[in-house]
Amino acid sequence: MVTLKVCSFNVRGLNSPAKRNQVITMMRKQQVSVAMLQETHYREGHTLRLNHLCYNQWFHGVSSSSASKGVLIALHKNFPLHVLSSQTDPDGRFIFIKGNLGSQMFTFGNIYAPNTSQSVWLIKTLNILRDFAEGLVILGGDCNLTLYPLLDSSTGSSSSSNVALSRVRLWDWWTVGGH
Repeated sequence: MVTLKVCSFNVRGLNSPAKRNQVITMMRKQQVSVAMLQETHYREGHTLRLNHLCYNQWFHGVSSSSASKGVLIALHKNFPLHVLSSQTDPDGRFIFIKGNLGSQMFTFGNIYAPNTSQSVWLIKTLNILRDFAEGLVILGGDCNLTLYPLLDSSTGSSSSSNVALSRVRLWDWWTVGGH
């Protein structure tokens, strides 16, 4: 039986060798099977320098216009997911991968929402994910949004309107069988 341990972490840049080492060390100590990193700050055409013996599959979404974004999914060598396909955002804000683990299909998604118009972006991105996904969906990332202010915010409020939040909550409908 394979153990699945997922982490989602906004790294705020991985250009420093010391920071890359710190992130890899944390992943190894926590025995992470699937790591979802946001805000990697890699740009299209730059070499991703995160190779490590424990993590042998790296999938990244990078921006051609800005290094301030970027998402990444890393798979541990002992997590035998046979990846069948992936989909990335040209702006470096999401990456989705799907594959088989034995007879079970999995889809992993990692998102990094913009700081403005998050609800519009999330609805669009979740629709893309819904069309791409198969099997069990595991989504991580940084939404830059408090979806449930009473539960997730010390102030009990959100900078987004209730209408915008209710639109994003369509995700609840999808996860309980609306797909």
